[in-house]
Amino acid sequence: MPAPMELFPYPEVRPFQDELMQVVFTADAMLASVPTGAGKSVASLCAFLADRMEGEKVVVLTRTKSQAEIFLREAGRISRHAGRLLAVHLHSKQDLCPVFRDEDTTYEEFLELCRLSRCTYRETFRQRVHEIEELGEMGRFPEGELLAYGCPHAVLLELAKHADVVIASYGYLLSPPLRSQFLTKLGLDMGELLVIVDEAHNLHAQEGRSLSRRTVELALRESGEEVLQELLPAFSEEDALLRAGELVSPSEVERLYRTGVEHLRRRLKRGRKVSHTYRVAVFLKGALAAEEEENWIFFRQAQKLHLKPLFPAEHLKPLRQARKVLLMSGTLEPLEMYREVFGFEGAELYSCPPIYSRNVRYLALRSGLSTAMGERERRGEELWESYAGGIEEIHRATPSTTLAFFPSYSIMHSVGRHLNALMEPKSSKRLGEFLQQVKTPGKKLVLGVAGGKLSEGVEYTLPSPEGRRSIVGTVVIAGLPFPAPDFEFEVRRKLYERRYSPPRAYAYLVLLPMINRVLQSAGRAVRSARDRACVVFLDDRLEHLRHLPEHIRHELTPLELEEIVEEVRWFHAH
Repeated sequence: MPAPMELFPYPEVRPFQDELMQVVFTADAMLASVPTGAGKSVASLCAFLADRMEGEKVVVLTRTKSQAEIFLREAGRISRHAGRLLAVHLHSKQDLCPVFRDEDTTYEEFLELCRLSRCTYRETFRQRVHEIEELGEMGRFPEGELLAYGCPHAVLLELAKHADVVIASYGYLLSPPLRSQFLTKLGLDMGELLVIVDEAHNLHAQEGRSLSRRTVELALRESGEEVLQELLPAFSEEDALLRAGELVSPSEVERLYRTGVEHLRRRLKRGRKVSHTYRVAVFLKGALAAEEEENWIFFRQAQKLHLKPLFPAEHLKPLRQARKVLLMSGTLEPLEMYREVFGFEGAELYSCPPIYSRNVRYLALRSGLSTAMGERERRGEELWESYAGGIEEIHRATPSTTLAFFPSYSIMHSVGRHLNALMEPKSSKRLGEFLQQVKTPGKKLVLGVAGGKLSEGVEYTLPSPEGRRSIVGTVVIAGLPFPAPDFEFEVRRKLYERRYSPPRAYAYLVLLPMINRVLQSAGRAVRSARDRACVVFLDDRLEHLRHLPEHIRHELTPLELEEIVEEVRWFHAH
């Protein structure tokens, strides 16, 4: 069994990278907070591959394609440096499909269409499966040739049986039906996996499903099923917890499901790939199934029906069965809170010191502005004008682009009315075009939402002779981004207080989301040793900033607005 450093493919290690490899290598379960630039992807892979025993497999779970590609690239470097290593990236089946790649088709509709179709790629795969098995056994990867071997997803899944490293989305181990299929295909159980979860802070905000009245109305027009007419009043009443069994019966949902499948079958012949009846049936099936479990809430809020998981610790139980597991992120702070809310009480904790902390100046507003509800009601439009004036002054003092992040879209637009700025679009379809505009040459003021599309996973960098450099000179946190106190939040609060305690419920539901959104937003500016930036908190509720990581708390200087502007100007001039 090689040591992690024997697998390390670079001539030199970055600061703390060798330490990270060693602590990850020796731990069976660990939560690690590791900042951008530390090289955590290659370090964790080297540590896991060094600890792997015969018959075990390293599985890396990522949320986005860009994160997956980093691990795939680092696995390739390790392979070239230390010997043959097969790594497979299991994309979404829908993304890989050459037949049903369609933005408007839901994943469930896609799976049904896949089953209904007579696919030539599926047939090609069946004919060439033995060739694929031979490629896997030899450790070869038919990159760029997937379609020649048939269905790309089936090819990759077949290769995954022979892979040393499998990179996949969270659902492959966290979705019960997908996990069962995945492990069966690998011929392994959870105890034979070594699991790395990247950007693990995302596990705290579990996604659910929603159903709108409009979808039900379209389904009713499509199929005329009586149960859909009876479902419509459920959208018109006040926010409330619901029981799916009181709205529909299993037999009604099963009939609706069969009708939806038939509509998909008919529409497929005409080149259409959507059935609203099928969408409603899939949602209701999920809601009925969730009644058998304790970890789901089904509720009505803002004229929509919602089905969402409740406790992350229950959702993450399968990961605790892995032989080795690492949950890591650049914003997994405070680690102790995440360990408890994730249910990893015995896991070790590791916090890597910030690598570029000297390149960042942290400033906080001592008095004058706050997005607290009381201030909004008391000051009205004058509050947003004051925020706009402060942001404009800070932007003038910054020689390059300023990013200002707000607690919500409504606050962003309220302040944005008083500024000449680029504002984050709500539609994901416009995001690419918007980012191109942000990155065109010239100083800009860009407004976004903390926890939105611009605050996580977006690189504000451009090529330079020395390497990529950040275009951002200042990040403004324009109001602390606490979760909105809506009906869902109140339901969660009561249930968390019952399971934990009021102080811990507050920490998990209020503090953790706020801290994570702040850290993600603040981290947009400094991405390498070449970058320098100011991070300014425009919210005078300084008592909440004590929950931020130690390296920020110790560097944070409370000042009045005029002093902040001068500090920003001086920092960038020197």
